[in-house]
Amino acid sequence: MEQHYYVVNILVSDRENAYNSVNELLHQFAKLIKLRIGYPVDEEGFAIVFVVVKATNDEMGSFSGRLGKIKGVKVKSILVK
Repeated sequence: MEQHYYVVNILVSDRENAYNSVNELLHQFAKLIKLRIGYPVDEEGFAIVFVVVKATNDEMGSFSGRLGKIKGVKVKSILVK
């Protein structure tokens, strides 16, 4: 299958309970991740993670779907190329 680039924006609104799950999932999909930038906002208890992924549609669907199932996480992915 053909791979595409995606930009994935992840908002972790419950850092205390969700951050470890998000990091574990990012580790599981590490072979697809080309860039990862995290910005923790400690004083407000949330974090923003920006990821660039090169994946097939199926891989991207699995990745974003599993992220979206984590309580306290919102995910938005955009097809780039």
